[in-house]
Amino acid sequence: MPHWYEVFDNDRVQLLTRKQATKLVRILIAAFVLTSATIVVGFNYKPIFLLIIVSVLVIWFVAFWWITSRLRMLRRVVWCVKLSDRKIEAYDYTRKKITMDWTEVERVEITKDGLVMAGPDFCAFEIPQLFTDFAALSHRIIYCAELYDVPVYVDGQSWQSIDVYELYPFLAEGTSSE
Repeated sequence: MPHWYEVFDNDRVQLLTRKQATKLVRILIAAFVLTSATIVVGFNYKPIFLLIIVSVLVIWFVAFWWITSRLRMLRRVVWCVKLSDRKIEAYDYTRKKITMDWTEVERVEITKDGLVMAGPDFCAFEIPQLFTDFAALSHRIIYCAELYDVPVYVDGQSWQSIDVYELYPFLAEGTSSE
């Protein structure tokens, strides 16, 4: 039985994400240069050399943690999404394919920045609002999520529990029966 699929992509998302990853690599190179310079200068100051080494190690630990967490976040951002009736495929900025069967999708989160598709074992990806046809893509994802009984959340709350009039008070003005 043939399966239908739709493709949504945005090269601008890929370009912006690659620029952010390149910036992280430049920060890493600058850290190496500063570390080398600090150690060379530290050799001239023997009494505080141990303090310099400890400071460099602490700074490297913090920098390593920050860079790896930021790279993990960038790997979640996708620039190409292929939707079918059975699975969803997405590609990150390195063109690595992430595939999730609709039965594996645990939740769909609508955030201020886009959509987050969460699956098993920390498998998740983010579809940013920068897609030109984001409205069509998000509606199609919500439609497929409803078919497979995948819960949909809006800013961390189930969409069924959200009071629209609380989010958009101006809507209540038009519903009065005066």
